[in-house]
Amino acid sequence: GFPARATIAPPKARGSSRVKTVLSIQSQVVGARVGNSVAAFAMERLGVRVLQAPTVLLGRRPDHGPPGGGPIPAETLGALLDALGADGQFGEIDAVLTGYLGAADQVGVILDAVSRIKAANPKAIFVCDPVLGDDGRVYVSSAISEAIMQGLCPHADWLTPNAFELGMLTGRTIDSIAAAREAARRIGKPVLCSSIRTALGLGNLLAAPTGDWFCETARLPRAPKGTGDLLSALFVARRVRGDAPAIALEGATGGVYDVIVRSMAAESEDLLLPEAQDVLTDPVTWPRARHMELA
Repeated sequence: GFPARATIAPPKARGSSRVKTVLSIQSQVVGARVGNSVAAFAMERLGVRVLQAPTVLLGRRPDHGPPGGGPIPAETLGALLDALGADGQFGEIDAVLTGYLGAADQVGVILDAVSRIKAANPKAIFVCDPVLGDDGRVYVSSAISEAIMQGLCPHADWLTPNAFELGMLTGRTIDSIAAAREAARRIGKPVLCSSIRTALGLGNLLAAPTGDWFCETARLPRAPKGTGDLLSALFVARRVRGDAPAIALEGATGGVYDVIVRSMAAESEDLLLPEAQDVLTDPVTWPRARHMELA
């Protein structure tokens, strides 16, 4: 679980000057800021080294029409990850972050790599962003959905679903903070649940065995694709570099909000990460997380 907020310590205090490293296993879309194009940029902007492994290679987002490219075969993904192991990099990985999958049989490959990474570095964590859908719509196949829910999620140390995905994982409707907290408790491991509707706008719940934190920002009329990928990446990067859970939640929530605002102002359909990169590290909006005692 997460340590208490008061235990925040900079990376140097943990006895290592090595740059923190995240293995990000997500989609790669040439013409859009989603998946690894979001996660790698954001985490490296925060000073975290990122190793990128693609689950799909697409020319454009699927919602734009039939894309060029397709899923990475499981054996190819396995070979890419084997290459990292052959170079002795498994022991340098502090966290594995998974996102959108291209095929159900990629799960076995990922879990095998996670097992070997943890053998090389017992402190490494596995964070699963269960990319299943949003706003009542599932946008992966039933085979991929089943593989994520029954394969990846049970082995993850942390989960970062949106409210709709948390509902899918627990068989519940997540329509309030209370519903999200109850569902997260049933999962029994740290959960960062995004896109919970509130009177103010949208909120992100960080639920852990040691207590829950909730952070919200004002409602915006729309948001570009990739905001969930960005939130997970910012949170994981802040955690592995030493930020306490509540600080990481606040920084990630504010950073995402500021990037959305700037992207909307430019009337961009994509997240304007290069143009708005300063707010990834130093958000202008810094919403305070509210601590919620365990019932």
